[in-house]
Amino acid sequence: MTTKIEQNINSLTLQQLSLEAARLWEQLEEVGDEQGSVEHLLEQLFQVQGATERKIDAIAYVADQLKVDIEIWQSRLEAITELHTTVITRKQKQLESLKFYLVYLYQQGILNDRNLGLEREITFFDNPPKVLLKVNPEEPEFPEEFLEVRVEYRPLTKRIIEAYKQGQDVSAIADIEVGKHVRFKHSSKKK
Repeated sequence: MTTKIEQNINSLTLQQLSLEAARLWEQLEEVGDEQGSVEHLLEQLFQVQGATERKIDAIAYVADQLKVDIEIWQSRLEAITELHTTVITRKQKQLESLKFYLVYLYQQGILNDRNLGLEREITFFDNPPKVLLKVNPEEPEFPEEFLEVRVEYRPLTKRIIEAYKQGQDVSAIADIEVGKHVRFKHSSKKK
C-alpha cells in the first residue's frame, strides 16, 4: 500500500489514510535504529498526514458547498411557494365571492333550490347546524348536560432529560437517546 500512497495519495479515503498512518506508526515502532528506514517511514507518515489534512479540508469544503446549495434551493422553493400561494389565495377568494353572490341571489328569490344548465346544475343546500354560544362554558349557569371536561396527560420530556442529566435513574419510564452530529468549521490552528 505504501507505493500506492506515493503514487496517488489524494485518491484515498479518510479511512484508508487513517489505517495507513496507523500501519506506518507500527512499522516505525518496529524498525529499530535503521536510520534510512526511519527517515523513509517518517517521510511517508508526513505525506499521509498532509493528505489527511487536505482530505479533511476537502470534505469540509464539500459540506459548505452543500449548505450553500441547500440555502439556494430553499430560497427558490420559498419564492415558488409564495407565488403559488398568492395565486391559490386569489382563486379561493374568487370562488368564495362567486358562491357568496349565488347565495345572495338565492336569498333574494332570483335562483331556485335547483338550477339546471345544459350540462351542469347549481343546487343550494342547508349547511350543517352550527352552535353560537351565548354563555361561556366556564360560567356556573352553563348546563352540565352540555359540558365535557377533558383531562390530558402529556409527558414533560424536558423535565425527564433534566432529571437524567442530574443523575436520576429514569430508565423505568423512558430511554434516553443521545445522538451524534457533525460540525464543520474553520480550523483555528496556525501553521
